[in-house]
Amino acid sequence: MLKFWRNAEFVRHVRAELRPARAVTVAVVALFVCGLIWLSCWSFVQQDLENARNGFQRYGGEQWMARVAMLEKTAFHQTWLLFFQWVFAIQGVMVTLWSLFACAQSVSGERDRKTWDFQRATSLTSSELLVGKLIGEPILTYFLVLCLLPFTVVGGLVGGISFGGLVSAYLLMLVGSLFLGVCGLFLSTLLESGSRGITLLVGLAMYFLTAGSMGMANSGFPGVAAFSPLSGIIGLYSPNEPVFRRLPTLFGQPVPWLLLSVLLWVTFGSWIVLMLVRNLKRDYEEIRPLSRWQAVGCAAFLNFVLYAMVNPGRFGEAGSHELMSLMIGVNGLILFVIGLATLTPQERLRVWWRKRATGAGAMFSEDGLPWPWLALSAITAYALIVWGTLAWNKALPFEMKSLERAAVQLLVVLVFITRDVLFLQWCKLTHMSRPVFKGLMYLSLYYAAAVVLTVLFGRGSETNAMRVLSLLTPIGAANPEAEGFRFPASLYMGIALQAGAIAAIVAAIGGRMNRRLLAVASGD
Repeated sequence: MLKFWRNAEFVRHVRAELRPARAVTVAVVALFVCGLIWLSCWSFVQQDLENARNGFQRYGGEQWMARVAMLEKTAFHQTWLLFFQWVFAIQGVMVTLWSLFACAQSVSGERDRKTWDFQRATSLTSSELLVGKLIGEPILTYFLVLCLLPFTVVGGLVGGISFGGLVSAYLLMLVGSLFLGVCGLFLSTLLESGSRGITLLVGLAMYFLTAGSMGMANSGFPGVAAFSPLSGIIGLYSPNEPVFRRLPTLFGQPVPWLLLSVLLWVTFGSWIVLMLVRNLKRDYEEIRPLSRWQAVGCAAFLNFVLYAMVNPGRFGEAGSHELMSLMIGVNGLILFVIGLATLTPQERLRVWWRKRATGAGAMFSEDGLPWPWLALSAITAYALIVWGTLAWNKALPFEMKSLERAAVQLLVVLVFITRDVLFLQWCKLTHMSRPVFKGLMYLSLYYAAAVVLTVLFGRGSETNAMRVLSLLTPIGAANPEAEGFRFPASLYMGIALQAGAIAAIVAAIGGRMNRRLLAVASGD
């Protein structure tokens, strides 16, 4: 698999994208643009020098004379440094953006062309198919970077950047483009044919979200900003920037931005690669990104990484209380994504239900309902909350009431997420096209209705508004006045109400399963 140049899928893309005429055209255009950029940089530096000379002739003085002397001395180096910065920035944006978009349209594009089944039927393994597409789809941009590489290296060295800095910058570009390519390829496997427009929109949102994570540098988890390639580049070439003057931390120890970016991309990319290897050659209806145990492990991994990147100095006086509440919200999102990743395909669920009717189907089964695994993930998350608060106890002191409050909050989140995931599982048993997408639309409509009812019943009474929110949404768990287990009675009523809804959905799933079994039996 490491000899990707012998990979049949990679060779196919090279032959298609790098035909001699196209390759020569791309190289000539790239060199022409490169020359224009150098002339623009030279013109800018010369204009700056000319302005300084005019200032010296007009005003005189040692300050203007020193400025002219400094610019004359550094003009040559400044020209090449500015040239390197522009060309490297263009290369970075092109290779990361095109890698994401090309891979995001890879599988969905093959489905549109009705050629995906032919590729799955080849002797290539999922790993080989993954490597071939990941490196082959954006091969044209890699070739473009290779054409400009000698000029950017010369520009960087003449401009005063060390060789090690250049190697680090291009390593960051390469790993970042591979990570975004893996994300795009995974996105492409999740979308059916005819969804290329949605793929482009989601891919663009993913790109800006990754780049925008740089804004987390001033948050309680500053290391999250390392997801953005800009963080590593700015931290490498502009270490005196106010935002990046202070390094992120792992378990309280400072870590360079470049190292943390590569570490995050490799670890998170490994999970996505695991999902792709599991599902790349499966039928669309059989896709399940992770096994149930892998999903629990992924939830634990995400919690562990966040606690490792905590900067206790960024939290207020509430300390651990604020950290716990934030982690509860994050775990709500994690549990929902884990629930989506573990939805059982219809046929597998029917087989499990048939075994369960005979007493052979275990509750914690790979093909059973997802709610036991959600509960196990929530228990793991709470155990890590306890571990995290104890690990940061010296910097963020806490009381036992904080853990009690976190337990109630996580229970509320778990109940609502379980209800929503089971509803999506029920949707997969219907005859709806794109059942998960439509199920998500129905859930959005439900929460919109909950907001309207909250506004309607809460007119003139904030208490009534909180009661409706507690009954219909998990927002009531964020009550800042609650201590320990002392939440309003409406919150516990909401838990009981949603537990009843869960039981009703499970019964509806069971009814569909039983009707299917009866239909099969009568057909026999």
